[in-house]
Amino acid sequence: MARPETSSPTVASLWARLRAFASSLAGRLLAITAATVLAGEALVFAPALARFHEDWLTERMNLSQVAALALEVSPDIEIAESLEYELLTNAGVQRAALQREGERVLLLEDPNAAPSGPLVTYDYTGAGGVQRFLWAFETFFSRDGRTLRVLAKPRFESGEFIEIVLTEAPLKQAMADFAGDFVRTSMLILIAAGALVYISLTIAFVRPMHDLTEAIERFRDRPEDVSIAFPRSHRQDEIGRAQRAAADMAEQVRNALRQKERLAALGAAVARIGHDLRNMLSTAQLVADRLSKSGDEEVRRLAPRLEKTIDRAAGLASSTLKYGRADEKAPELQPLDVAVICADASADALVGFEGVQYRSDIEPNLGCIADPEHMHRILVNLLRNAAQAMMGHDRADKTVLVRGTRIEGRCEIEVIDRGPGVPEKLRPRLFEPFVSAAPEAGGTGLGLAIARELTRAMGGELTLARTGAEGTTFKIELPAA
Repeated sequence: MARPETSSPTVASLWARLRAFASSLAGRLLAITAATVLAGEALVFAPALARFHEDWLTERMNLSQVAALALEVSPDIEIAESLEYELLTNAGVQRAALQREGERVLLLEDPNAAPSGPLVTYDYTGAGGVQRFLWAFETFFSRDGRTLRVLAKPRFESGEFIEIVLTEAPLKQAMADFAGDFVRTSMLILIAAGALVYISLTIAFVRPMHDLTEAIERFRDRPEDVSIAFPRSHRQDEIGRAQRAAADMAEQVRNALRQKERLAALGAAVARIGHDLRNMLSTAQLVADRLSKSGDEEVRRLAPRLEKTIDRAAGLASSTLKYGRADEKAPELQPLDVAVICADASADALVGFEGVQYRSDIEPNLGCIADPEHMHRILVNLLRNAAQAMMGHDRADKTVLVRGTRIEGRCEIEVIDRGPGVPEKLRPRLFEPFVSAAPEAGGTGLGLAIARELTRAMGGELTLARTGAEGTTFKIELPAA
């Protein structure tokens, strides 16, 4: 009979949860806390064990000196011998001697004790802290059977040093007991402290970040769902700032989505209206042509104005439909001669603007990387806007200046007019669709929006460099050829 297999989906699910927790902020915080607890245990345990090692040997030296003093005050030799054996046993040493005025004085000795292993000397009379630390761990990890010879300054009587000889086994056992008790006690304390720190940090930092992350992920999947609320706390740290920034961002994105939905619906309606309007304007154009051939002189005089008005209306409808298209072709970038492309654009843009002159101040052999068709449309828009601005102005100088320079690998083209400047209230919204600085001249408010969009598609930028009573300057920045 085959043994039932363990539930692999359950194991896989548990393993996936463990991996997810390990990669989460809470899991990493737990790992850091555990590592900190272990490091703290090691940092506390090492000096404590070294201190215990030295204190244990010091205690044996003090007991040896006390035993020697007790024998010196005993007048009965037989009592002294029995007392000596008992004192040696209590002190845990085999021999004790005192170096005094260059002469070694034997204080206590067990005649039956003999060294049972290698003799190791620990001289505390001149040892530093690092050496004492190393001696402690040498004893803790040494093999059994060693005999220690320990030298130190005497405490209870004069002399250069006191020397004791003892087996290492009792010291190793005492250190092992101390290490076990110390590790258990200190680990409980450190684990409790670590748990407290972990819980505090989780409540104060990890949980708010977890809630914020979940809200961002839900918002990413369903940005239009208003039930997804971002926590907005009054904390002044980075987490509080992130929460408030995320809440503001969500509100702005939702408003933008609602606005886009409305604009999409409006665009569909405008497309239908524009299509029908163009058909109506075509009919009106035919009627205007007939009227221009009328026998009535007044009708013939007004017919051109009617035709011009119809042409403007048709242009507005066509521009609106073109701007609403999302299938604008990608630019085909190539090196262009700036002087040539500007001259061609001015020839098309300034037709019908009598009195407006074109002048160029372009560096010799200046080239840029751009799409020829897009570049022509951009320059025509800017030059035509400049001409419209100056036609309604009384200034005698009606010259459009195009200046071209190369600056640090960038080609900068400036279109400068002598018009009255852009009204201050329109400047922040100048590049938005249907915002026109000269509506009285028949502008649709789409030229600058289209020009900036085409410039950015080619990796450049179109900005309003300067404007005022002396004129306006638009600057095109593109990669230089």
